Amino acid sequence: MNKDLISTDKKKESIDTFNTTREKIISSDRRFSEKNDHLLFENIDLYDISKKIQTPFYLYSELEIIRNITEIKEAFKNYPNTKIFYASKACSLIKILEIVKDNEIFAEANSIYEIMKCIKSGFKGSEIIFNGVLKKKSDLEYAIKNNIYSINVDSFYELDLIEEITNELQIEANVSIRIEPNVSSPTHPDCVTAYHAKAGIDLKDAELMCKKIINMPYVNLKGLHIHIGDQIPIIDPFSKAVKVIIDEAKRLENSLNIKFKSINLGGGIPVPYKYGQGNPLKDYLYTSLNSSDFANIIIDEVLKWRDDIEICIEPGRKIVSSAAVLLTTIYSEKIKTNYDDKFNILDIVNWKFIDAGYSILSDSLHFNWFFYLFNTKNIKDDYTLLTKIAGPLCDGGDYFHQGVYEEFFLLPKNTSLGDTLAFIDTGAYSIESQTIYNNRPRSAVALITKEGNIELIRREDTFDDIISYDIY
Repeated sequence: MNKDLISTDKKKESIDTFNTTREKIISSDRRFSEKNDHLLFENIDLYDISKKIQTPFYLYSELEIIRNITEIKEAFKNYPNTKIFYASKACSLIKILEIVKDNEIFAEANSIYEIMKCIKSGFKGSEIIFNGVLKKKSDLEYAIKNNIYSINVDSFYELDLIEEITNELQIEANVSIRIEPNVSSPTHPDCVTAYHAKAGIDLKDAELMCKKIINMPYVNLKGLHIHIGDQIPIIDPFSKAVKVIIDEAKRLENSLNIKFKSINLGGGIPVPYKYGQGNPLKDYLYTSLNSSDFANIIIDEVLKWRDDIEICIEPGRKIVSSAAVLLTTIYSEKIKTNYDDKFNILDIVNWKFIDAGYSILSDSLHFNWFFYLFNTKNIKDDYTLLTKIAGPLCDGGDYFHQGVYEEFFLLPKNTSLGDTLAFIDTGAYSIESQTIYNNRPRSAVALITKEGNIELIRREDTFDDIISYDIY
């Protein structure tokens, strides 16, 4: 078949698929609806609210956070001895942490300041897990003094520091051993944490570390810990990893005549960023995997071993990803022609420039992530205008690379300057990754409370904020 015809067919298929998805979102998604052609999020008119709060800003839903927590709790209801620790790195705004605390789950932290934020939000030290590949002595001292639920030990060097601190202070510390199960997974390369990765100790070293801990007067060994990565779209890697850690736990219990108190299976429950049927082996942004799939694999394997051990999990993305939208305004536009090196026309590109670039939305450092994008004041018309969406930063790469058709997004043909666009499913890692590159401020964040009110929970940076660390 002619290459141009293939391209035309693919383009038409992408447009049709997107419009079908858009219609399903406004008709059946629990978060979204439509009124007077405007897109509503938890019954809040996104176009109207974007004219009351300066864009770009994030809008979170307390109800959606609660729904997601409830889903995970429900998935583990058949194993009541389960503790859920929210991975605070997904979004550590104090108000979000307070919502998590109010819904009776715990917290996981990766730095001393994450621990401090969790404590400020109302968590006790005994409700926090401390992870990380580099924990300074001062970090460990703070964690130990605050009776952290478990320090997940990542190296023999770290364990030596814990022994030194506990002996000096004569205070007990609870630890688990993070092992690498050597399980690969088809996710974004930067999300892999348990296959040729920096985290954890070799499986073969677990017995030696256990023996060392057993002989430490102030260090209590709780169990083993794994975390195989984030946004893993299929169940097989979880299944393999759970079997690895349980087999090792059983072996160590028998070999050392000990009994572990807990087993920590980490997080990684994925969320769909692209909706509909997709091949997850080719695209980790599709997934049909849910909390029950994750729970069933864990519970089934644990029950083959013991029915009295505590299960710990550390979900992050699953709790907040679907709970936010990013609102941004179109401020400029242009048509540009792309030529080859002989000045033959390759294509003509419609560009829309918005006030949210990669300093505002990058999903950590994953520049090729995907988010659906909608015009908030025109959600019903067919979206047929193929356009590239760019941010305001000086870098040539500051545009959104994964569109619905190659690098192109779709908007209604009557889209104009001043219109507000909404990126959906932006609740995880986006706030945490913002920068003041080009001295552009980090964004405000608002919350739709469970009662339906709007609260500002983070203000936009001011110029004084941006220069406040400079010494002059």
